[in-house]
Amino acid sequence: LAMMFAIVFLVQAESGDKRTSVIPQKEHATARLRIFDQNGQPAVSGVPSPTGAIFDVAVGQGGDVFVPDTVNISVGDTVRWTWAESGHSVTSGPPCVPDSQYCSPNDMNCFPGTVSDIGFVYQHTFTQPGTYSYHCIVHCVIGMTGVVNVSGGCAPSGWSAGPDMPFADVRSVGVYFQANGKFYAMGGRDASNVEFTNPFEYDPGSNSWTTKSASYPDAFTNNMACGVLAESGTPYIYCVGGSNFASQTESGRVFRYDPVADSITSVPSNWPPGDAGTLPGGFTVFNNKLYILGGFDVPDNISTDQIWEFTPNPAGWVQKGAVLPVPLSYIPTTTIGSLIYTAGGLDIATLTDETNSFVYDPVADSVGNGRRLQLSLQRGGRLCSRH
Repeated sequence: LAMMFAIVFLVQAESGDKRTSVIPQKEHATARLRIFDQNGQPAVSGVPSPTGAIFDVAVGQGGDVFVPDTVNISVGDTVRWTWAESGHSVTSGPPCVPDSQYCSPNDMNCFPGTVSDIGFVYQHTFTQPGTYSYHCIVHCVIGMTGVVNVSGGCAPSGWSAGPDMPFADVRSVGVYFQANGKFYAMGGRDASNVEFTNPFEYDPGSNSWTTKSASYPDAFTNNMACGVLAESGTPYIYCVGGSNFASQTESGRVFRYDPVADSITSVPSNWPPGDAGTLPGGFTVFNNKLYILGGFDVPDNISTDQIWEFTPNPAGWVQKGAVLPVPLSYIPTTTIGSLIYTAGGLDIATLTDETNSFVYDPVADSVGNGRRLQLSLQRGGRLCSRH
């Protein structure tokens, strides 16, 4: 009876630059480089602005540092890095882990990277909100890192119509791929409950959807966990687990999608709970690792409290020591700074929608309580958040 109930619930729930291979000898500026903002004031930290402003950062001013090492800007603003001494790079990603979202001198060959000389100027315009870490590929091990915090605003006119997808779609995972500025719908199924076989790509430049040629390795494409991870400096979309509607079974397989090459490769490191019949719960990326919090154990018809960590190279899983305070499934989860936040979720055993909110520290491997959710959204209302 428990198995029959789990199956019924699952059916319902599924509706030309020169590189250097050695550290070059630095050439120091004869005078301290002073950086000013667009108003002629000394730059300390960027202030969000809707005007497409430029914010300056000095590279190697006074040592192996970025000055300032943190800037706060708005979507559409540009950060301009000026080299105060030679032998440095600006490389996106966590310390010493290039993710190829952007890099000096020209956003190419981010790994192993290229260093530039004194007086060089590199700039990058940020088109999406988020927290963008970067480092000097040569001196990241000694702490030469920086952060660009990009805030996004709500459009004054509200929502605007976009193009229809190629097919009606449910149970897919949306992934933004910073390297090409496009959005991908991974997995899912159509209105007839038939699993999709190819990713869908949305191009904001042409405002259009395209069905890609790459084929998924199997039909377990509902309820997957996906995120962008870099391997050897090249970013991919990794997807984990999932279920099949017709067979009402689950999988723990892992694959990665290369949106640039439009190719899918199986990764020989299955998620253990998935192979035992569990669907991923909340998921997010931190420090180039994919985290899965909780899940839906379909055979036992219960939620889970486990936390799992996936590393792309070498590919492998680790079950963390910390657990969620309560078992949860279908958990909204995200990374903000160095912490992972959850909001609500479902207790499968009691079919209770929870208001719990938790904070997971992946470095300390510890879980704390966040504020209990108290949201009241009226139809037609908008929720806008600026960092």
